Amino acid sequence: MKARRKKLKPRRRPAVIRHACRSMPPSLPSAIVLRLKALASRVLLASWAEGFLWMLVALCGLAIVQGALDWIFDLPFRVRLLFLTADLGIFGFLIFRFGVQPWQLRPTPEEAALRIERHWPDLRTGLISAVQLARRPDGSPDLVKALLGKMAARVSRLDLRLMPLWGKLKTPSWIALSLAVVAAGLLVWLTPECSLLLRRILLSSEPFPTQTFVTALSKNFSIPVGQTIEISAGATGVVPRSGRIEVTYEGKRSEMVAVSPKPSSPGVFSLQLSNVQQPLTYRFFLNDGRGEEWKVELIHPPVLQEIAFEITYPPYTGLPPNRLAAGNLNLLAGSKLTVTGKSSQALKSARLVLNGLERSVEMKPAGDNLTGFNTQLEIPGEGLNGLWIELKNERDLLSQDNTIYAVTVIPDKPPEIVFAEGQPDRLKMIPDQNPVLRFEVRDDFKVREVSLCVQPVSSLREGEEPDPKKAKEIPIPVPKPAAGLTFRYEWKNPRESLDWSEGQTYAYWIKAVDNNDVTGPGITYSSPRQWSVVSLQTKREELAEELRKHAEAIKDLSGAQEGVRNELGEILKQGNKQ
Repeated sequence: MKARRKKLKPRRRPAVIRHACRSMPPSLPSAIVLRLKALASRVLLASWAEGFLWMLVALCGLAIVQGALDWIFDLPFRVRLLFLTADLGIFGFLIFRFGVQPWQLRPTPEEAALRIERHWPDLRTGLISAVQLARRPDGSPDLVKALLGKMAARVSRLDLRLMPLWGKLKTPSWIALSLAVVAAGLLVWLTPECSLLLRRILLSSEPFPTQTFVTALSKNFSIPVGQTIEISAGATGVVPRSGRIEVTYEGKRSEMVAVSPKPSSPGVFSLQLSNVQQPLTYRFFLNDGRGEEWKVELIHPPVLQEIAFEITYPPYTGLPPNRLAAGNLNLLAGSKLTVTGKSSQALKSARLVLNGLERSVEMKPAGDNLTGFNTQLEIPGEGLNGLWIELKNERDLLSQDNTIYAVTVIPDKPPEIVFAEGQPDRLKMIPDQNPVLRFEVRDDFKVREVSLCVQPVSSLREGEEPDPKKAKEIPIPVPKPAAGLTFRYEWKNPRESLDWSEGQTYAYWIKAVDNNDVTGPGITYSSPRQWSVVSLQTKREELAEELRKHAEAIKDLSGAQEGVRNELGEILKQGNKQ
């Protein structure tokens, strides 16, 4: 059995091989070679000629259409730029389609031979066979040489000009000729305008010649939201009595607004727009003059997005730092307030404005894109009643409607001194008796020092109050600083400090000092009291007098009780009779 041959799929020739085949076979007669090369050149030339005609059609057609649109609508720069980009794309496509691509796909010797055979059928397949035999000779060399010579003689008598290669040029030729005539006529008829239109197609910014020339005065500018603006333009040449402004708000349809010249400046036309809330564009139309289109952009002031307050109390309070709500602030004098926040925009500067103190604290922008800020403020003892934050963005635009945070400064209260019940304001004592004091000292944080102050009454003038600076101060031991302390203090050996003898009278009071080492210390003096040093007999008479008063009080109380019993008995008797 015969072995079956495996059927192989045909492989595509790579582009490199195709290009390599374009070269003529080395053994092909020169007459055939010259004819094949001439045909390939004529095919390529015909394609280039067709491309040139279509480019001329595109050039004239695009110039006429775009020039007419520009003349009617006065196209802005961005539209003309879009048109010019499209024009370059069209020309690029035509160059590739009729210039580059035909050169890349120019006919190979085999393709040229087939074209010639299709036009002269009497050649049959002789020419293509000659090209292939010259490339890969098979059979007898003499027969191949005879065939090549015979075919060379026949091909040399052919006139390649008879081949229909230029038929495709008929349609583009007529179109190009028609458009060229129209374009030339317009160019001659509207000489200055046409040249201007061509320059504007090439993105010139020259305006159209008009009787009225519009000069922009306000041009492009930026404003904060809600501001009142004035847009204006000047007119030279023929100045009309009135004009129009085309105003277009972002996202809305254009509207025409009538405008008149200023009485003081007849050549200036202006319009005021109040409370502008959206970006807009505007354009002046004065007589036949058309101004350029200008923009009004809105710039938004920075807005406070985040704010945080943290208070750090003085060390003497023993209180930890506390985060405060962003509202009315109750701040202890001497504390430190840390303010941190974030703005909606990058900041150039930020200020913490202090109401009541008539000053401010500069805050340095920080954080991502300079939108954050922070500072620390030491709370004074008085004067501060509010604070607010002023932000300034990179365009020097200040924040609006800033929130004012009310501040109540809480001062550190001085200690409070309370004497125990039964402590008389005036007390008589004998020389051998030691004064005993019972009292309580309270503070909102801690009491640090307690003292007994004593001053002879004899050193005071009539009506003069005791002076702590002239008094004798005796320290009272404080076991441990605390918010509340209770004392029972006996002053031993007063004779060591004073003339503690009969007939002497002393004013005394208690002095208390708290532990405020920031805005204090807070010092409190109790109201003055008196000690009188008397003899033993005088003290006995005083005690006897007090006993007598107590006995009289007891007797009065006993009499009152007897009267109550008698009245109660009468009431009971009357009740039994009934």
